Amino acid sequence: TSATSPQRQQPEGGARSKTPPNILFIVADDLGWNDVGWHGSEIRTPNLDELAKAGVILDHSYVQPICSPTRSSIMSGKFVSHTGIQSLILSPKPCGLPTNITIIAEQLKRLGYSTHAVGKWHQGYCKPEYTPSHRGFDTFFGYYSGAEDYFTHYRADHAGNLTWNALDFHFDTPENYTNVRNMNGTYSAYAFANRAIDIINQQDADKPLYLYLPFQSVHSPLQVPPQYPAKYPNINNAMRKTFAGMVSALDEAVGNVTAAWKKKGLYDNSVIVFTTDNGGLVRSGGNNYPLRGQKFTLWEGGTRGVAFVSGPLLNKTGYTYPGLVHAVDWYPTLVELAGGDVSGLDVDGNPMWSHFSNNVTSPRTSFPYLIHNESQTFVIRVGAWKLMVGVANDSKGEKLWIDVFRALCPVQELGRPYPITLCHNRDIA
Repeated sequence: TSATSPQRQQPEGGARSKTPPNILFIVADDLGWNDVGWHGSEIRTPNLDELAKAGVILDHSYVQPICSPTRSSIMSGKFVSHTGIQSLILSPKPCGLPTNITIIAEQLKRLGYSTHAVGKWHQGYCKPEYTPSHRGFDTFFGYYSGAEDYFTHYRADHAGNLTWNALDFHFDTPENYTNVRNMNGTYSAYAFANRAIDIINQQDADKPLYLYLPFQSVHSPLQVPPQYPAKYPNINNAMRKTFAGMVSALDEAVGNVTAAWKKKGLYDNSVIVFTTDNGGLVRSGGNNYPLRGQKFTLWEGGTRGVAFVSGPLLNKTGYTYPGLVHAVDWYPTLVELAGGDVSGLDVDGNPMWSHFSNNVTSPRTSFPYLIHNESQTFVIRVGAWKLMVGVANDSKGEKLWIDVFRALCPVQELGRPYPITLCHNRDIA
């Protein structure tokens, strides 16, 4: 089903405007709970802090433990058990987000938006129809896959005995596919921010803009220009220091983009969303304290993400929203903001704008972290309780997730009987 466009009415709960709001949707990669200033991190994020504190910080915003599944939920409004994207979309896999799903860019384009994607796609590219410019985006500038070199933009991959290292940088429109070959040596956060600023500066004032900006930062490999780690002389761990520099480069890039957003006059009628795609990975410098677990795990450290919504259309600002939010909720929330009809959407999400804007109790009381029949792994949240079936402990949590989603060993080797853990929210914070 699709959104309808004849009557564009702003949802209740925020300032009303005559035209649909501009939408800037920013995704960080592998940013942990304790990697941002507003959570008390030693890493300084002044630009993100300013946006977060001027908007609404989302204290219980949930994502998937790895990147492709989270992005599929953002794009589709569906849980991963309904998209089929329960694993990383790696280069040897001929798969992607199913093309019979109408993604958010297509919905917003039908509602009159200019739609652009800049950064990491990771939703499949085995055929042209899986790529962003064939899925509602007017342009795409960035990577199809993940874990590219930040400066050369090459991606090394392995399949069986075959190893290759190839450029994964693209500029696509619905009519043309172009490899970007003039960015060798340009740090990806700079390249993506500059492209986003170009899009902002060229935006037609008569059309609303949806700019989807999923940065590569701060995913491994740990690479950043040297002036950023130098900001942290008190961090002795070399890996954490480099990671902190990467977060600072990300924060600077966000600041540059939002400055252009305001200078162009888009901010006064806009919504800015920021979220991570999963928790931080400790072995790559991330930190999720005080949450248990990390990326790849189904504990809170892997799934409870840093997030906020900001902008002048919010009624109430400067507070932390305590209600449950899931990545699937962004789709209907943005369609509703754009004036579309959400009543007929085939999604799992709830429109959340009036709840954020007025600090009203979230309509979401439950969600599945994972439902995976083959491995007998089931994790759900209901109210303050979380039921975990098939996840034994921290030491096996990461291995179990990788086994399930990358199939590195046969499922029967995962072991039985499957443990059942019931946690109260106060025990998993």
